[in-house]
Amino acid sequence: MKKIIPALALSLLSPLAFSDSLLGIHAEVGRWNADYHGDLGDPSINVRDLRLRESDNNFYSLALEHGVPLIPNVKLQYTDITSSQSATISDFFTLDGTSFLPGTEVDTHVDLSHTDLILYYQLLDNTVELDLGLNVRRFDGYVEASSFYASEKAKLDETIPLVYAKAMFHLPFSGFAAGVEGSFIKYDGNRLSDYTAKVRYLFDGAIDLGVELGYREMSFDIDESVVADVSLKGPYAALLLHF
Repeated sequence: MKKIIPALALSLLSPLAFSDSLLGIHAEVGRWNADYHGDLGDPSINVRDLRLRESDNNFYSLALEHGVPLIPNVKLQYTDITSSQSATISDFFTLDGTSFLPGTEVDTHVDLSHTDLILYYQLLDNTVELDLGLNVRRFDGYVEASSFYASEKAKLDETIPLVYAKAMFHLPFSGFAAGVEGSFIKYDGNRLSDYTAKVRYLFDGAIDLGVELGYREMSFDIDESVVADVSLKGPYAALLLHF
């Protein structure tokens, strides 16, 4: 992991292009309704058997864009993802060395909250907007399972660099825009991806207010203290502020 961060930083954060001539601040507050899919543990259990199905997750972001050469634009984003459920399991599974037997009632607590620090350059900034950069994602969460005879809390304590890209098409003189945004990395048998497809509308003014509707899918296949092949996917809505 220590070798991946410098390599990605050198390859992505080079003086590619710079388009913003004025200082711009972009803020976003939203809510993401996500469904859980996949397997957890080794041996694994389907997350649906743990009743991990749907959760409403808040997210916040703040981006600073400028026209200073060689210095990337900066975006900071936080996504709060937590879920707690109780279920009588039908399959045997193990979490970080602790096993849970079929027929046992298991309480499961999941915290996949994370912070993204995104450094990016704008290659295009007109009718077509194109950004490319590096996303450093910090997980500081856990997966916890407990029953009447056993309990285990596996920490998810990782800092992961991802390739970042964003492409938007702005319909001229309308305030409407649509596009995609995503981050991806694959290393040492682990994989993490996070993609959104979105449509937005900005009301023109001294301070631009707007709304954004989209669909987000975050998936990861990891083999660390937490062993999981899980995805969260679903629609989201957000309020935008640009000045």
